Parts: sequence; C-alpha cells; structure tokens
Amino acid sequence: MKLGESFFNMMRSLGIRQIFGNPGTTELTFLKQIPKDFNYYLALHDGISVGMAEGFYLATRTPQVVNLHSSPGLTNSMSFIYEAYVSRIPLIIIVGQQYSNKLVDEPILYGDFIKISSGVVKSAYEIRNEEEAIKLFIRAYKESITPPYGPVLLSLPLDIAEKEVKDYLQFPRHFVGSLCDDMSLEFILNEINKAKSMAIVAGYEIGIFNAYEELMRFAEKLNVPVYNEPYMSISPYDSSHSLFMGSLSRYRASDILKELEKYDLILVIGGWINYVVFPDVDLSKLNVVEITFDYKEATRRPWSTVVCNPKDAIIKLSEKINRRFEFKKEERLNSIENTTLNDIFKEIKPYVENYVIFSEAPTHRDLLIKNIRLKPSSLYITRSGLLGWGLSAGVGYSLSGRKVLAIIGDGSFNYSPQALWSSVRYNTIMKVLVINNRGYKSLARYNLNADWLLPLTTPWKVALGYGFEAKELEDPKRDINWLLGDNKRKLLEVILD
Repeated sequence: MKLGESFFNMMRSLGIRQIFGNPGTTELTFLKQIPKDFNYYLALHDGISVGMAEGFYLATRTPQVVNLHSSPGLTNSMSFIYEAYVSRIPLIIIVGQQYSNKLVDEPILYGDFIKISSGVVKSAYEIRNEEEAIKLFIRAYKESITPPYGPVLLSLPLDIAEKEVKDYLQFPRHFVGSLCDDMSLEFILNEINKAKSMAIVAGYEIGIFNAYEELMRFAEKLNVPVYNEPYMSISPYDSSHSLFMGSLSRYRASDILKELEKYDLILVIGGWINYVVFPDVDLSKLNVVEITFDYKEATRRPWSTVVCNPKDAIIKLSEKINRRFEFKKEERLNSIENTTLNDIFKEIKPYVENYVIFSEAPTHRDLLIKNIRLKPSSLYITRSGLLGWGLSAGVGYSLSGRKVLAIIGDGSFNYSPQALWSSVRYNTIMKVLVINNRGYKSLARYNLNADWLLPLTTPWKVALGYGFEAKELEDPKRDINWLLGDNKRKLLEVILD
C-alpha cells in the first residue's frame, strides 16, 4: 500500500470523504491516489479552497482536509488559514513539498513551511520519511480537534507520497475530557447568588457545542438578558427571544463598558468579550466570569475563568441554580439606518427560514442583525476580519446540500469571485446578494477623502462569467423574490448611493 492510499483510508475511517484544493505538480503523486468514493473539490484559488473547507466544517462539524501547492499555494492561503486559526476550525492542511532528498538545494517551489506558517497554525510538521508519516497524520488530526480547535499543517514531499507502507491499522480513538468539576461550578453559583443583577454574553462556542436550547432554558430560569459577543461569528441565540438584547458593540470597548456596567455580574459563555476593533478602555473594571473550552483564551484574561465544555457547564448550572432575577427588557437604541437596505432586508425576512446566511458586509452587519430574525447557527461571519471568506465559506457550506445566502459587500466580492465557479461546478444552491457601496464605505466614517477608497466595479457582470444568473436590483419586492424564490444559482447586486 502506498502512503497516499493509507492517508485516504485514515480519512475514510474518520468520516472524511472529500479534499479541497487547487492542484500543482508537487501534489500530483498524492492526488492520483484519491479513491473513487472521495470528492476532490476544486477551487480556482488556493485560499478559496481553505475557505470552502471551513464552510464545509461548519455544516458538518467534521474536521476537513485541504491540499495546497507548495510555497505559492500556502502563501496564497495564509489569510484563510489565519481565519481558521482565529475561528478555531479544525483542518489538516497537507502542503506538497519538493523531493525529500533535494530540499537542501532549495529548488523552485521548495519552502520552509514550518517557518512560513508560524503564527497561523497550531502546529506544523515536515514529513521526513514514510515511517513517520502515518504517526504525523494521526498527530495532526488529534491536535486539530483538541481544544482550542485549529488548523495543523503537514509538509508532504512528493516522493514520499508514493512510498510503500504497511497496511493501515485502525485509527486510534481520541477523547478529550470536557466535564466541569464541582468546585468551579460552585464558584460560579456563588457569584450568581451574590449578584443583584446579571447578564449573559453568548459566543461562538454555543454553536460549536450545540448548546442553544440549554442556554435559552438557563437564561429563562434566571430571567436575565442575553447579548451576542461583540464580534459575533456564529449566531448563538434566537434574536426573537424575549430575553435577547442584541449584539454588543464590535467597535469600541467603551461602548461595551457603557452597556454592561449596570450589571453586577457578567457571565461570558463561550465567547470573547474583549474582541473589538478599538480597545479604548479596560474591561477588567467589569465583574466578569468567563466559561470557555479555549484554555488560551482563558489565560489571556484578568478576570475569573473556568475552562470546560460550555454546554456541560450550562446543563449543570441549570440543575443547581435556585435564583431568579428581576429584569425588564428595554429596547436599545440603534441609529444605524439605510432606507434602501431596510426595505431589502424586510423583503428577505420571509425567505430566511430556508437559508443559512454568510454575511460579509461590515458596514451593514448591524442593520442586518437588527432586521432579520436570526436563529442559532443561521448566520456566519468571518471572525478574523478577513475579506473574501464569506463567499468562499458559503460555497463550502452549500456543498453539504443546504441552501446558502451570501450577503456581501462589493469589496468582499472582489476578493473571491472565483468561488462562484465552484458552486456552479458542484451544483450547489447558492444565492448571493452583493451590496455595492461603490467603494470602501466602512472607512468613510473616518472622514478621509481619497480616490483609492472608491474602487468602482460591477459584480453582477463578473458573476455572469462564472455561470451565475445575475442582474442589478430595480424593484426590491420583485427582485428579492427572483433571487430567493427558487433553487437556481443567482446573484443580485444592490447599488447604494
């Protein structure tokens, strides 16, 4: 059995039947061994293949494998790998390397992938021979799914991929202890019982660990308000729920402080409360207790932290809690308005039950969240701030068979329009609403007048070239029905003044 065959056998035993990439010469010895029951999902840009793998993970919650083309493919993909690192998405990234006995000569396409990827992967390993290759694949998989989740890189020389290895043995099981101990739970309960008022801030781990129902019942039992974490990446709560207070400001820490300082206790569950664009004040002034499965996140914080599975914590706290707070919801003011988009989002609202939304329109995300009912895990947003991720990950998610609506700005669209080709090639149900701001509108608030902030493009015409039906919006009601009322791949462009 060749090494490549053994890799694919291991993937099959893990429930992985697909690989994402954009192939090159250093990968062909590995890729020609793909079994017939596997899918190779081609992207027209290396980074987009990583984004698609991330989207497929979000749909299936199964770690994914990406195959990149040596130094050019890896460096092309760095920002998307960084997104996986920040969003805690488990990936095994196999990078094609030059001949193992020629690396000392540093031929073309060679690269020190360990150094190149440093800072954007959990770990990186150079496979030096076929004997250690199997061990390193197992290690990469285990590392990727050991919290905090994340991408792990393997450098695979093209000659080693064809080496003969022993028959594949059963893949070892990997269990990670996740239960919360009694001492930490008692600490949290004591903090709750001492508080006169309390709020919950819910984060992305609620989605990762499927703790939506448990969180809602917990909040109802306590009768306390629930906020989304500031830089929300996975919608963790039903926005129509009576205790939902919306998302905390993602711009300034001072806005968060102003909103939360009225509570005696802030219980952050599976999220990052400090993750804002401008950390202009110190949030340690708040009385925060944070529950997370991410030990790295926990060690960064000056407040009290409990490292365990958030779902387990919520279940056990709900069983033990015997406290109900007095809370009356007051509507929060939101001055962000756009008449055109308000009309469009209202037209979208009846259709969203059938779609999962990938949003990458930074200027308008708060307006979107305000106007559309968001159910748990019905909305995904880049966590790192990367442009081009929303469309790529949306296509990857749609490979699972779900309908996807990508709502993106023109700047974001121009980073990854090639992702549309993959949607057409693999026959996914993908809808795209491009909000054409006619430039980088998110930077306009800083009163900088420069022509390089105004790149004018026509996304709907680009989409036609990739095989999408596409047009520019003329009538909101009619054209939103055209976009979302069937199962065809379509793109609708909205031009804002």
